[in-house]
Amino acid sequence: MRIFRSRVFNAVLGFTAAIFIMAAIDDTGQRTIRGHELLSNVYQRILSEYVEEASPDDLLRAGVKGMLGQLDPYAELIEEKENSEVDVLARGSYSGLGIKVRKQNGQHIVSYIYDEVRPLTNLRLGDVLLRIDDIDLRKENPDDLRPLLRGQPGTGVQLLVRRPGLYDSLLLTVLRREISIDPLPYQNVLGKKIFYMKLTRFTRTAIDSIQVALQRAYRNGAVRGVIIDVRDNPGGLLETAVALVDQFVTPGTAIVAMKGRQADYARSYFGKTEPIDAEVPIVVLVNEHSASASEIVAGALQDLDRAVIIGQRTFGKGLVQTLIPLTYNAFLKLTTSRYFIPSGRCIQRLSYENGQARNVREEATDAPVFHTLRLSRPVHESNGIIPDILLPKDSLSPLLTTLDKHNAIFSFVARYVNIYKPGRVPAIDRRLRNLFMKYADSLAIADGNDLDDALKNLKSEALRQGMQSRGLDRIRALDSEVSALRAAQFDRQWDEIKRLLTEEFVFQLEGETARINTSVEGDQTISRAVKLLEDRKSWEAALLRGNKE
Repeated sequence: MRIFRSRVFNAVLGFTAAIFIMAAIDDTGQRTIRGHELLSNVYQRILSEYVEEASPDDLLRAGVKGMLGQLDPYAELIEEKENSEVDVLARGSYSGLGIKVRKQNGQHIVSYIYDEVRPLTNLRLGDVLLRIDDIDLRKENPDDLRPLLRGQPGTGVQLLVRRPGLYDSLLLTVLRREISIDPLPYQNVLGKKIFYMKLTRFTRTAIDSIQVALQRAYRNGAVRGVIIDVRDNPGGLLETAVALVDQFVTPGTAIVAMKGRQADYARSYFGKTEPIDAEVPIVVLVNEHSASASEIVAGALQDLDRAVIIGQRTFGKGLVQTLIPLTYNAFLKLTTSRYFIPSGRCIQRLSYENGQARNVREEATDAPVFHTLRLSRPVHESNGIIPDILLPKDSLSPLLTTLDKHNAIFSFVARYVNIYKPGRVPAIDRRLRNLFMKYADSLAIADGNDLDDALKNLKSEALRQGMQSRGLDRIRALDSEVSALRAAQFDRQWDEIKRLLTEEFVFQLEGETARINTSVEGDQTISRAVKLLEDRKSWEAALLRGNKE
């Protein structure tokens, strides 16, 4: 009898719970319908009854932006005219001018021109965009120029630009063309048969480039080690990251899993092809700008004890965005799940509530600890990827910080190229050094730094107060001392400035591939990776040791 009453009680309890669940589902559905009707009514009322005529498109975008603003920074509406961003990942190309534009001090500056476009365009690095067709950028200041610059191949864009080193503005007509994004701009064999590849983006075409490069390297002889450089790589397609890891693990090996609220967005990825080499030692280079797909590659190879990770802690983006097709050829980019790498950890560093970011790692008192699959090394969750060999972030001296703030090296080289038109990379000799110091001084005077401002104010106040010549002489002597101090700073930092100038001249005169080639030669992190891979025992020791943070 007691068992019967217990069963009846459990059945009633279960029935009651089911009623509450159904009611909650029904309540959610009712609130969804109510919200939909309310939004539609507000939209229609504003359009028909507001005192001034409102733009339907602008209202729609504002409403969608408000809703997405409650989520995370990755959620966005991609309309038909903006689908070029989808094309970059899906096809590895887009139609536009083949440039990148940097916004600095309210100005839009051409900061990058793709190598394939350089001989075809009349734009130059350093050009300041003043007007795009009928949009005057001196009066209007759009946050995103891509919709203005991209479009159908063969169509023209009229640009008014100011060119460094020239006095008059230039009116140019620039044709849009199909631009291919090279995700693997550089690969080479370094040291004693160490294959190095620099990956800038995980596009659909990237894995084909990677496989061709690896096969070529192996055909040319034994490969003793592989360096995968994903520093400053913001990510891209998950499938490409999985395919890259698949080159170095056996079939059936777990690589990454996606988990979300909806079962449709849950999926696990495993190695499925015969690897090109499942035993070769690997080093992955990362920094704080390595994100998403880059972190999947680094994290999976770390969890599988296949690679030593070198560099700085990665960005920590473990959220998965899905492009959901909408009407009118638009897409909703929405976070639908999270990435989990083989140890079971999620690499996401931030959480978002009402659109506000919260740093999970910094607030956590005891971050969950997981272990790598073969060597059982401890690894932490919510940290991004912590390298096995953690290198300090490069710290710039005050002088280099000032030069970097003003993009002085980039702008000086752009001016020099326009004025002197060198046919090849010039020698960084005393004459060029003096020119650069003079240019850097002009930037400091124009912007001012604390010491210069204090000295300038002292001079003005001394003259206003009628200071005698002896006192003014002392101020002039102090001015000379400040100039000498600046010259001494240049002396101490000149080797580094010279290296940066050389790389910038190579980039502006010969292109990105040539610049990477030049920078690889002097990159201390790459040199460290090469030495580690040339000695297998050292690589194995670094793998066993791992990071003890």
